[in-house]
Parts: sequence; C-alpha cells; structure tokens
Amino acid sequence: MRYTLPLGSRPFGPLCIMPQMEVVELEPRPTNRDNRLYGASELSGLGRTGHQSQRRPQHNQDPDHDAESTVAVFPDELDRILEKLVIVVPCKDEPVDVIRGVIAGIPSRCAVILVSNCSHQHGENGWEAQERMLAGFCAWGREGCFVHQQYPGAAMAFKEAGVPEILDTASGRIRNGKGEGMYLGIAMAKSYFPHHQYIGFIDADNRIPGSVVEYCKAYAGGFALAQRSAAKSGTEREDVMVRISWASKPKYSASTGRIEFVQQGRSSRIINSFLNRLFAKAGQQDELITTGNAGEHAMTMEMALKMRMANGYAIEPFQYIEPLLRNKIPSANLPNASQTTRIVQIKTANPHLHRETGDEHIIKMWAAGLGALYHHLLGVDSVSGLGTTTLATLRKDMHRFALQNGAIQGQEELPRPNIYPSLDNADLDSFRDVLGEPCSGHVYGGLGFYELVDQAWASSGTNSPASQSTLEHDSWGEDDQRSSASSEEEPEVLSDSSKQGE
Repeated sequence: MRYTLPLGSRPFGPLCIMPQMEVVELEPRPTNRDNRLYGASELSGLGRTGHQSQRRPQHNQDPDHDAESTVAVFPDELDRILEKLVIVVPCKDEPVDVIRGVIAGIPSRCAVILVSNCSHQHGENGWEAQERMLAGFCAWGREGCFVHQQYPGAAMAFKEAGVPEILDTASGRIRNGKGEGMYLGIAMAKSYFPHHQYIGFIDADNRIPGSVVEYCKAYAGGFALAQRSAAKSGTEREDVMVRISWASKPKYSASTGRIEFVQQGRSSRIINSFLNRLFAKAGQQDELITTGNAGEHAMTMEMALKMRMANGYAIEPFQYIEPLLRNKIPSANLPNASQTTRIVQIKTANPHLHRETGDEHIIKMWAAGLGALYHHLLGVDSVSGLGTTTLATLRKDMHRFALQNGAIQGQEELPRPNIYPSLDNADLDSFRDVLGEPCSGHVYGGLGFYELVDQAWASSGTNSPASQSTLEHDSWGEDDQRSSASSEEEPEVLSDSSKQGE
C-alpha cells in the first residue's frame, strides 16, 4: 500500500498523535525510490518535511500523491504482520449474510474471533447460524474462534481470572455492550493466540467486503511504518494504535434521489470536533483528529492488555485519553505507564456502507463518547499541551451541547461509562483453563474453535473444562439470553481509576 506522508506529529506527554495519512494506491509497484523514503523526515518515513510540503510539483503531477510525498509498504512486509494479527468482529443481530461479507474480506493469514451478542439462538440469523458460517470459512484452513458474550463459561472464566467487574451483578453474565464484547475478544486473543502480536477490530455491519481487506492491510501498513520509525530513531519500544477513517459513508438522499458520499458520520463529526478542540494548538482549531469514533482500529497486543476499556460506545473515544490517564496513575496499578503511545490515523480509499440508523441511536452513541471525555478530562490537566482553563470550558460546552440536542435534561450529567481494569493484571491462564482446550471443530453451546489445536492440551489428556461447564449450563438458550439482553443498569466506574480522582 502507498500512503501520503503526514505533516509531522504532535506530542502530548506520553501520547503522540499522527495527522491523517491517506491510502493513495492499494498495490504499488516496487521501485528503488522507496528506499530513499526511510529517511524522509524526523519520523523516518512517517512525516513530511517542510521542504517536501512546499516544493513545486512537476508538470501534470498531484503534489500530495506523487512519489516524493508518499511512502509504500509492500506485500511481503504486510504479510509478515498479517500473520501475527488477530481480527475481532463484535456482532449482535446483523444478518448472517452481512457478517459473512465481513469475514470474507479478512485476509486468510489473519486469525478471526467472532464475538456475538445475538439475542436469539435459532433461525437463519441466530447465533447458531453465525457460528456455522464461521466454521464454514475455517474449514478451508483459517484459524478462528466463536464465542457468545452471554456464554456462561466466559463469565466463569473472567471470574476465575480476577475480573468480576465485567460481570452483570444480577445475571452473573458478561455485561451487554460493544466495549464488553471487545474486552472479551482481547482476552480470547491473548489466551488462544499467544504468539500473535497485534489485534484489530472490525464492525460487523459493513456491507463492502473489499473495504475490510483494505482495513486489515492498512493496519499492517501502519504497524510496519511505525516499526521503521522506531528502528531508525532508536526507540526501544512504544505502543502503537492504527485507527481508520473511511473515505466516505454513502447515504441515500430522499430529497435529491441520489447517493451522497458524506465524509463523516453523524456521531463522528461530533466526537471529532470536541477532540480537536482538546488537542488543538494554542489559539488554533485544526483537524488533527479524524478517527475519534473509529470502530475500525488495531493495536499492539501489549497495548491492548495494558489499556483500561470503557463500556459500550464510549470505548473508542476513551482510547484517546486513556494513555494520558494511565501516565498519571502509579505504575504499580497500571504497568508500563510511562511508555509512549503513538496513534496512526489512516484514511482508506474504500467507502464504508452500513445500515442507516435512527437519530435516537446516534444520540446514544455520541452521548456515550462525550461522557467518556467529560468525566475524565479533569484527570489529564497536568499533561503537556493541555490547559486547565481549556478543559473546564470544554466540559461546559459538552454539557451544553448534550442538553441542547436532547441527550440529557435539566441538571443531568452526560452518561458516565463503566471503566474496566486492564487485562495485564488478569490471570489469563485461569481464564483459559476454565474455557478449556481449543479442540478444533468442537462447539460448546456458545464457544467454538476451528483449525486451532493446542498440542500442549492435546498431549496432556486433560479433560476440557469448557465441556464440563457446558454440562452444567446445557439449559442455556434463547429465553435466558433474552432476559439478560433486556436488563438495564446504571453505569458505574468499576476499576481502580475511581480511587485516583479522575
């Protein structure tokens, strides 16, 4: 893939944010020119110098997309990273045909974890059909795993791992929500794909399989460029997150009768605007942040394990300020707190098409995202580049915006998200012991493994704890899931962060 070079980077204490790069060529032809680009700037290929950005373009040449202003990552380098990448697809009640398209777009070198919170078991779009669909793909040799968010064994595994915070106090099951599904996906990835170094997330409602291919390769390219930068600059280690900005979101306009290719979604525009105010240069308003609500993102596995996670739709915006918060909390509670976090933003060539959602759902999304920022901004007031006055004003403006646009009423606050502890301190060996051996092709009423056989388990002759727990919960089915899915509870801060005065 070939990308535009961003104009430098912007540091905020332990957080370094790269301006958006853009995919300009999906399959570039290798040339000797690309070897020169390793030293193109202070970021060794990840930033455009002032000289480059101001030079005159050659005749009939696009100054932003020509060879001098771009950098390439070629298939062999992408493939090495894709082989170490686990893709988690959180899904709910999307049609199986749509989820199938997403799985079809994931490169076969990647392992896949389908985390379902589908509200019904049977039928053409029930979670059993989702599981069978994934099994069909894995029959061709792909490594994969299916797990239902309400599977009793998964709740037991988190309890044994020392993470009861993720469990609903009434049902004893994993709480409902997208963030909770991603949290489960990270635990599954580390437990059953321990040698994979990267983890990525892709939403299940994408109706363009070709864009999914590009997302995965963009993840790999972002990691490859970060590795080049680290090697050239002598950086020992840094956490890296790659976040995707879609080329557009096609929408049908009833007034014009045409498809309109809007640049940002309704929720993304709101979240990005407030994040850009947070991270703006003094006295300026720019567009540094384009991925505040990015459902498509990937990170190093080490970063995924050390980050605390917000619940539901708050999870993606919270990722922008979690590195700043982690730096303020003693490292005894949050390991490797002082390590630099680099965020790489990439705009794809493909559009993203999904089912249109109503205004009520959109309000719920952006209110959750703003709530994550609103309730934790005061915890980052001492970080370089962010002023206390700015943060206080920003919080007032968030509250006013939510009040004026129907997200809250009167003196209500924006929703406070649950914050789950990092998995770095969880006993993931116990988590895995409860779920059992990855017996390829075996499905335990909500848990299935495909083309993934652990030789250590197989040779030990140990009985699968997962099969044992299934016998105890073999009555788990639609009625049980429906009652769990319909339960609502007030969010609460559930990690040690509440003790730190965030």
